[in-house]
Amino acid sequence: MEQQRLAYLLQRLADNSITGEEHNEMMTHLHAHPGDDLSAEAGEAFLAANEHIPTDFTPYEHIARDIAGLDRMPARRTGWLAMLNPRKVAAAAIILIAGYGIYTLLRKPADKPQLVQRVDILPGREGAILTRGDGSTVVLDSVTSGEMTEHNGARLKVQQGHVSYANATASNTENIYNTITTPNAGTFHLLLQDGTEIWLNAGSSVTYPVVFTGNERKVKITGEAYFEVAKAAGKPFLVNVNDRAEVEVLGTHFNVNAYADEAAIKTALLEGAIRVRSKEARTAVLKPGQQAVIDKAEMKVEPADAEEVSARRNGLFHFRKATVPEMMREVARWYDVEVRFEGAVPERTFSGDIERTLSLQQVLTILRVTRINYTIDNQKQITIRN
Repeated sequence: MEQQRLAYLLQRLADNSITGEEHNEMMTHLHAHPGDDLSAEAGEAFLAANEHIPTDFTPYEHIARDIAGLDRMPARRTGWLAMLNPRKVAAAAIILIAGYGIYTLLRKPADKPQLVQRVDILPGREGAILTRGDGSTVVLDSVTSGEMTEHNGARLKVQQGHVSYANATASNTENIYNTITTPNAGTFHLLLQDGTEIWLNAGSSVTYPVVFTGNERKVKITGEAYFEVAKAAGKPFLVNVNDRAEVEVLGTHFNVNAYADEAAIKTALLEGAIRVRSKEARTAVLKPGQQAVIDKAEMKVEPADAEEVSARRNGLFHFRKATVPEMMREVARWYDVEVRFEGAVPERTFSGDIERTLSLQQVLTILRVTRINYTIDNQKQITIRN
């Protein structure tokens, strides 16, 4: 069982929303693996995030010992039980072994009635809107697989989550520029006429010619996109980034993160060579494993995190010492929710990979290791309290 699954089950237990099947799944794992590292991490995260566990439960320790067999355990405990003080050992035993029945009896009554959070939001999916050069629009996630014809005669193939212009030719000299836009909670894959592939993240767009003509290939993006650029001798590939920077490519794999709500534009290179120019005429030539960071009028080159660059394509949130606001911006885009902070912004960080296929509630449950307190309302708003 993965740590994030176990953490999710523990939180379901705490919320009194765990099903009988889920409870059996959790108990089977805990009985079979009483001291493994995953149980240690998930158990500690759960206890740290749930401060409503009674602090004085001495009268119940004998229950915990009878159930968990603590009196028969060796003096040196293993796993996460070994890292907790005796009271938390008993609390953990009651919660994890006795199950939700005893847990309900031991919960400290709240001063005011608390509503159980039942709101949950599914993760993003493949989908985008195609805006043609004449202003007409097509919702691509509602189009069945097939072919479409552009106004200049070029044909494109449409499949779920994917549009291909490969080998498209125009029947007249008019060059048409299209735009594909992903909403929040949407991703899309585009194959351009020259063989270049673009993966758009949520809340992003790319404007491109249906057929490349002339001696350069130029596109424009907003948000975040991962590129695998096809080589074409004598035809450099140029990416306009939010009208704030330009990336010149000769054949390479790279990622551009240029969301409007992020302070800096980041261009990370995995393979090949690119030249990055900022609006202020600053220039940097990147080698594989480097990234250019443009923050206001400054540009710096630093090591790139290859795992971060490929994480979204691999279906992951990739956090490395990420602050709570940084994490919440990614969560907001992927689940199409609004995040607001009530009071001081929590000064905590989180490192780890989380599957983007999880629901919003599952992701937030995992992030509770940072001891954030949150509520979700029916208007798809997350409120974070310190």
